Amino acid sequence: MKILTLWQPWATFIALNLKRYETRSWGTHYRGKLAIHAAKRTIGLDGQAIVSQVNDLTGGKVPRKPRDYPLGCIVAIADLVDCPQMDSRLISRQTDLEMAVGCWQSGRFAWQLGNIVALPDPIPYRGCQGLRDVRSETLKILMEQKT
Repeated sequence: MKILTLWQPWATFIALNLKRYETRSWGTHYRGKLAIHAAKRTIGLDGQAIVSQVNDLTGGKVPRKPRDYPLGCIVAIADLVDCPQMDSRLISRQTDLEMAVGCWQSGRFAWQLGNIVALPDPIPYRGCQGLRDVRSETLKILMEQKT
């Protein structure tokens, strides 16, 4: 299983099944299980603005206070099912919500997530940039929580 670190509130948006694509400037050939890790970085002004926008689009489905977003832990597991490079056709098929929670520009990559499962108890974890393997001791805990 691989792990991907995201800033909050985007990691929680995935855990809540509100964000089905993680948009990146780089693609990957990896397909399979992906742990979604919330970085230790606190929510800044850009994150607070997107929380407000997502609440408007979803009727208030996300926490409003930055302290309600877990930091430095794995919050969900998903399947990375595809990673197409964005073009105008793919971008035009996105919902207003998906457009709000991603950076949709031609040439970037849309990491398509499926089978998203929020963890009932986020697992503390030290993340890092890039796509990495989950440490073996954490992988065992993840598999126990998922069942």
